[in-house]
Amino acid sequence: MTVRRLVALAALAAALPLGAQAVETFATDTHTLLRGAVPGDMPGFYGGDLFGSFPAPFTEAEARAAVLGGPDNIFLSLPGIDGTPPGEPFPGAYVELSFGFDFGPNTLLNIWELGDNQESAQIFLWTNNGGNIQFDFTRGASDLTSFDLSGYAGTLALLGATAFTKVGIGGLDENGASKGFDLDAMSVTAVPEPSTYALLISGLGVVGWLSRRRKVA
Repeated sequence: MTVRRLVALAALAAALPLGAQAVETFATDTHTLLRGAVPGDMPGFYGGDLFGSFPAPFTEAEARAAVLGGPDNIFLSLPGIDGTPPGEPFPGAYVELSFGFDFGPNTLLNIWELGDNQESAQIFLWTNNGGNIQFDFTRGASDLTSFDLSGYAGTLALLGATAFTKVGIGGLDENGASKGFDLDAMSVTAVPEPSTYALLISGLGVVGWLSRRRKVA
């Protein structure tokens, strides 16, 4: 690598702090939306406003809008049940979200759930060759739960895929006043590869060395 390129990288590092390299993007589109085979206590889609009324009936358009963009305390409830037999269709309420671009495993997946700290959901990471990776989780005391997807890099490769295209999420319980997993928002945060940090740091080192060399001269 040339000194000129390292100097350019160092200039970029100075202009953009390392923390600014991670870019968060909230869901921009919904895809599959299913009410599920577990009806809860209302016949259709429902959710609510954390500081308003819930459960409140939603049209399909309202259900989709509730999970897009940043956290706004307006949520879609995803009731469901745990213990789906292998190979059987997912029985709970379910929605898929995308972010306007494909993303790799060097990503944090962030999910906001409101109302109850024991509600559970199943995640489906859909790949660019039509496969998916699944895992379950139960939220803790915080509304925000984040997942480092780097641990799924090997599985992604085994599936013959190179990136994720969207994230599906389905409810696994009927807890809470508004029964089920109350999804407010979802985002992905791209995390720079370690090699990127190494290049930026080495660039800064070259700038410092050149500066000292000029002073000596």
